[in-house]
Amino acid sequence: MRKTLSDDSFLNELTRLFLAEGVNGLTIGDIAARLRCSRRRLYAIAQTKEEIFCTAVDHFFQCVLDEGQALSRKEPNLTAAIAAYLNVGVRAGRKMSVRFVKDMEESEPARIKFDDFQRARAIALAELIDEGVQQGVFVPCHGLLVAELILGAALRLRRPAFLAQAHLTIEEAFQELYRVLLGGLLVDASAPKKATASKKNKTQKDSVADTASLN
Repeated sequence: MRKTLSDDSFLNELTRLFLAEGVNGLTIGDIAARLRCSRRRLYAIAQTKEEIFCTAVDHFFQCVLDEGQALSRKEPNLTAAIAAYLNVGVRAGRKMSVRFVKDMEESEPARIKFDDFQRARAIALAELIDEGVQQGVFVPCHGLLVAELILGAALRLRRPAFLAQAHLTIEEAFQELYRVLLGGLLVDASAPKKATASKKNKTQKDSVADTASLN
């Protein structure tokens, strides 16, 4: 007989099931059978299947928020702190199946949980960016504006229709967003300028040499 799980462990298992398979293709009976628990235990979490799903969604995102904040605080280097903070989101995306994302977007309460999560992530990121600007680690910018850009992008990137069109998982989409955020779109502008300057100097030297030969 299976040992009874603690409430926290049970919620973790329930969340993992939803992350892998979503909720719309499962009945309460299916969920109880998969977790080898009674229906009563599921209904102790919430009164409907959608509410149970939303509870698991909220639990998942709260864990991601807590992990991101804990890791960023442990890093003395601010650049490493932001990288660690963003990577938590990437790892979270890795756990979210296409079915889970689709079911979450189709449920207004669950979708609101995702919105709240992304907003909280953006606000915390804004604080890290502002700190980086003050320390001279980042170029001068408005932390909250940058965070709002990220939030707006994330709201569109997470749409199942876009992910299907782009042939990306939600993890890959966020990974690319964060790469562009930290690295920017432009290559180092100094290299072309130096090359141009060198070419200009060479042209001037050639001109002087030609003049000398004529004299």
